[in-house]
Amino acid sequence: MIPVPLVRRLIKLKFKLKRSKIFALAFAVILLAIILALLYMYAENVNFFTALYWAVITMATIGYGDVTPNTLLGRIIAIFASIAGIATFTAFVSILAEYFLSGSIRRMMGMHKVKFKDHYIIMGRGESVESALLELKDAISNKQAENRPIIVVLPDENERKRLNLPEETEVIIGEFTNRETLERVNVRDASHVLLALDDDSESVFVTLMIKQISKAKVFVEVLKHESVHLLKQAGADRVITSRTLTGRLLASSIFEPEVVDVIDDITTALGDYDITSIKVQEMEGKTFREAFEALYPRGLFLLGYAKDKIYLIPPLDEKIPPGAKLLVIRSTR
Repeated sequence: MIPVPLVRRLIKLKFKLKRSKIFALAFAVILLAIILALLYMYAENVNFFTALYWAVITMATIGYGDVTPNTLLGRIIAIFASIAGIATFTAFVSILAEYFLSGSIRRMMGMHKVKFKDHYIIMGRGESVESALLELKDAISNKQAENRPIIVVLPDENERKRLNLPEETEVIIGEFTNRETLERVNVRDASHVLLALDDDSESVFVTLMIKQISKAKVFVEVLKHESVHLLKQAGADRVITSRTLTGRLLASSIFEPEVVDVIDDITTALGDYDITSIKVQEMEGKTFREAFEALYPRGLFLLGYAKDKIYLIPPLDEKIPPGAKLLVIRSTR
């Protein structure tokens, strides 16, 4: 069995060779057309544009018949143009078709390069990648997040088969620690990068690489609590300790399972309820009670607000400061 990385390298090399052949052959076709046009212009005593038009039409074997040679030399040039045109155009179309076919194969294998800007990138392994993608797509559809392209980066084809990603998902296959992979996803111009790599040391290294070449915000899933400080030093904008939360939920399942069910529901937009933050300018300056009473009929249960930090269940007479985001629970049904 041929190793997949070797196949990728061979296709990549072939792709570069085909691209260089296309440019070389296109140049040859243009040069040949110009030479034939100059010869025809001399033989038939016509202007250059007419001669060039005749050369292209003849080489392409279209032959409208509106411009025809009247001299012996012109007819000899026409014979040569027809033969040369069939050869060069056939070769050009053949290589061009193979070039686009190679591009399709590269895209199928996740080896292509994207040119998006201000896009989202999700890199990692396992179900965290899938859940992050679905959550982000749902937030975009609900206009909670900006509508931008989403790129998913996976380590290999097996990981892509294992995950249940939407068919239209743009997937790049590559090593996370490889700079070439980061260049293919254009991390330099990305707006946000989500890392779920299931290896804290790898997360630190990838975060450092991203921050060296990009101003994108990097959010990282960490497995060990002691890695949080390292990732923040590496430049991570936000670090989520997933296993600590999982352990707490597992323990809470024993004595307060209902709380676990509620947390499981509101932490994902795919459940019946969703906890989210919204900005409602008209609520600024109102008391918490006034804001609560105004939002409740809209199906929004006000929990608090976020300004410089999180304020949950503040005093009822406390005013919502300007620029604050309101934290609410809403029904998704």
